[in-house]
Amino acid sequence: MTSACDHPSQSGKRLFVAMSGGVDSSVAAALMVRAGHDVTGITMELLTGTDDGQGAVASAAHVCDILGIPHHVVDCREVFEQAIVGPFARLYASGHTPNPCVTCNDLIKFGALFEYACEHGADTVATGHYARLVRDGDRTWLERGADPTKDQSYFLYRLNDPVIDRIVFPLGDHTKTRIRHLAEEFGLPNSARRDSQDVCFLGGDGHTRLVASRHPDSARPGEVVDVHGLVLGRHRGLVNYTIGQRKGLGIASSGPLYVIGLEPQTNRVVVGSASDMPHGDIIADDVVWRLDRTDLRVTIQTRYRMEPMPADACVEGDELVIRPLEPVGAVAPGQAVVCYSGDRVIGGGTIRCVR
Repeated sequence: MTSACDHPSQSGKRLFVAMSGGVDSSVAAALMVRAGHDVTGITMELLTGTDDGQGAVASAAHVCDILGIPHHVVDCREVFEQAIVGPFARLYASGHTPNPCVTCNDLIKFGALFEYACEHGADTVATGHYARLVRDGDRTWLERGADPTKDQSYFLYRLNDPVIDRIVFPLGDHTKTRIRHLAEEFGLPNSARRDSQDVCFLGGDGHTRLVASRHPDSARPGEVVDVHGLVLGRHRGLVNYTIGQRKGLGIASSGPLYVIGLEPQTNRVVVGSASDMPHGDIIADDVVWRLDRTDLRVTIQTRYRMEPMPADACVEGDELVIRPLEPVGAVAPGQAVVCYSGDRVIGGGTIRCVR
């Protein structure tokens, strides 16, 4: 097995680097320049009339000037709205918990942006993700990044042939601390820039304002009920709640209560104790599976920051059926479930239900 993290197989490739203006993608570009590649920076314009979007383009352009490489700006606003922002708002309003970063990686960064780079002569596309690509036999596999606090393989699980063979993650074998030191060594102006913690199109406002503005019914108050249908109080609109939520319920109880269900049809929030949480098989659609074998023991993540948990996975037709070996709390429709064998991503899908 060989790692494809630090550089493509040989120097001199024409390589496009997706650049957001942040320290990670800037160092990725600098590493590729140092490795001897013909590097071009490429930045997506995703949002109309936002200071953050304009600042990202300007910051990326400045870094490209420092590195002495060309910089392209690609207008992805229409496809980003159609593929990411609109569906995110619609799914949230329907009681799901979508993960827009997974979808953006799949359809925008390694979809529209990747296609643009290839059309303009790129042999390879690099990004600043913390994940590793490992060549094993005749296939390239996605694996966890070396820095467990920054690993982003969860968001990248949909990478598949043939795209995965034409990308590189220069940061995969590095820690975040090392990347900041490298940024200083390269003389980059964003070495101390703080990491973004927000979904890019939400900023610091969270999802509530966006979803409510597009789907006003999601902000309509309604009943809070227990698992037996007994009314316990009122909620402030389904848009304000997610499966597993404990804080902000406004319900007096002798023990902790959690959101265990959202019912858009009746506009009700269902609450219960931790033992009332749905436990059972996790059923996922829109499956990516990279093994010939369709049933095996894996570890899973249903959220980015959760500890991996053991489970049996089985692909049955168009469904991925996950049978956890111990209870997994707060599983919400719309989340991604990602399956690992050791550090290697072998597949995943979008959670439809627990049954």
